[in-house]
Amino acid sequence: MFGTYGLSTTLKEDDIEIIVEGKGKKRRYFRRAGKDEIEKIIFADGGNLVVCPVEPVNLPQDGVAEHLLIELNKPLIIEPGVKDTIFVKFPIEIGVFLVDKRDVELIDIFTRIKPKYTLYGPPESGIICKWWKSDIFDDKPSVKKRYEGILKVDISNKYYEWVELTKMVFDAYSMKIFYNHSAYIHAHLIIVNKTIGETTFITRRPKDMQGSLDIYISRGVKKLEKKFIMEWRFK
Repeated sequence: MFGTYGLSTTLKEDDIEIIVEGKGKKRRYFRRAGKDEIEKIIFADGGNLVVCPVEPVNLPQDGVAEHLLIELNKPLIIEPGVKDTIFVKFPIEIGVFLVDKRDVELIDIFTRIKPKYTLYGPPESGIICKWWKSDIFDDKPSVKKRYEGILKVDISNKYYEWVELTKMVFDAYSMKIFYNHSAYIHAHLIIVNKTIGETTFITRRPKDMQGSLDIYISRGVKKLEKKFIMEWRFK
């Protein structure tokens, strides 16, 4: 389902359906995902429809969360000086964009998961995050493609003590998502000390993947931050 299509197309996969139909400049956009449906009218001379995974913090309400918190099913205990790579899963949100030579316009976002929020940090100064729970994998896991994606995390413990890790927090503003048949993100986690860490993203595109369109850029938001500081512990 992910990909670029003309303004006359029908996409069906499992319980997701996207239809763009009509003649001339006037087109009907229809999307169904489970029981959720939406219909819009498009006036356009040309352009394309792009369907791709987007930063998974927009639903159920836009603006509530700008961070994704991945909670691990089992704690990960990391030796001082150790560098290693793990894989986890993250929740999928799907964006639909209208694209021409001049502009990119987001017209729809949907998801097949039940979104949940959590608080990272103290009640008086913490941040609201989109919440997801995942197992830890040594290699790329198989995923339910329209429900979850693969998040590769390179972890480096630069502290002189063992550190126990049960959660990771990522800033959606600096997130970069890639896709082919499924969604993929590559991130770094640097453990600075017992309570502080730094997460960043790899923006280099894998050879067999396409880069997703960025919701924030399509909205005219300037992305200045390149990293997120986890200052309220790892568990």
